[in-house]
Amino acid sequence: MRVPEIPEEIAPAFRAGDPPAPAPVAARPLIRRSARAGARLADHDAASLAELLRKAGGTASAARAVAGKVVRHAFGAGPGAPAPAWDAPAIAALGVGAWAHEALLALDPGLSLEIAERAPSTDDTLRLVLRARDGALIESVLIPGPARTTLCVSSQVGCARACAFCETGRLGLARQLAAGEIVDQVRIARALAAERGGAPLRNLVFMGMGEPFDNLGEVLKAIRLLTDPRAFRFAPSHVTVSTVGVADKIEPFFREARAELAVSLNAPDDARRQAIMPVNARFPMAALKEALARSLPQGRRVLFEYVLFDGYNDAPEDADLLAAYVAGLRCRVNVIPCNPGPDPALRPPSAERLDAFVARLSGHGVTTLVRRPRGRDVGGACGQLAGIARLRPPSPA
Repeated sequence: MRVPEIPEEIAPAFRAGDPPAPAPVAARPLIRRSARAGARLADHDAASLAELLRKAGGTASAARAVAGKVVRHAFGAGPGAPAPAWDAPAIAALGVGAWAHEALLALDPGLSLEIAERAPSTDDTLRLVLRARDGALIESVLIPGPARTTLCVSSQVGCARACAFCETGRLGLARQLAAGEIVDQVRIARALAAERGGAPLRNLVFMGMGEPFDNLGEVLKAIRLLTDPRAFRFAPSHVTVSTVGVADKIEPFFREARAELAVSLNAPDDARRQAIMPVNARFPMAALKEALARSLPQGRRVLFEYVLFDGYNDAPEDADLLAAYVAGLRCRVNVIPCNPGPDPALRPPSAERLDAFVARLSGHGVTTLVRRPRGRDVGGACGQLAGIARLRPPSPA
């Protein structure tokens, strides 16, 4: 089996006897450009909208009151409701004074994304290719369940983190998404979920294209609007943000976000983690754990995602190392058999090795859950987003 290269300075931590490996994928520099954030109504949560209105001439209290009314009017209707009117008479009917009209009417209430392709899976998952106004393509995945439907949300066009098992990572980062482009994935998906019937969209996971912590300001703004009880009313406990482990953003995330945190771990030691996740060179596992232990709020827990690769990180002793690493943290571990990705050497383990790993980890008292792939046949499973959309032109919706 071909395995990712272990950095020379930490190579002794890898198991002896493994064959030579290819060169690792180099991390790409971060790009901080985003679409015209702030130009659309959905780019604003209530606080940023109130600040815009204060600058337009309102007092702080008047600006907050108007922002609350506008958020409720624009985003408070359920899925399937007609788009609310957005003109001077409609705004005046909310009891908003003329002083605020110009600033509000300068904001575009329309969707910033359109559906370029729908790819339905045999398991009823729906992969969506969405085109932004500048032509950029992102993907979201609608995952129906018996009690609630989940949307896998993207935060960037591409990703700079270059994880070896991820199709998005090999694209590099084109640009950040504005808050409105994040919110509009949810607006589109909520309407589609209502059309399809079944359980309503109630669960959001920021596990799509991009590293959310590299676009944290816009992600936080989107989450505040999505969890606002006057707007989309998603329960904060049903919003999860996943990071590759950007440790210096963990404390501000917990300080500012009403959402849960997932950390993509994927290896039980620095050697193997750095080989498949370049972020580990800057934020080694000890630093990551220290940041979590220091910042995790009382009563909260972190979700660790551990993608399992055959013969690489799935041995019983790897489960022992993983259990030792998470000891002392309030956590759950989601074990995820890997999906086909850019490196054909990274393959899922057999059912027997998967079961043995989970049993060993659970035996240490670690809360463990196996996350089965959804949408794999249409390139919509973990690690697969953006590959298919970039390899061929999108078909009509």
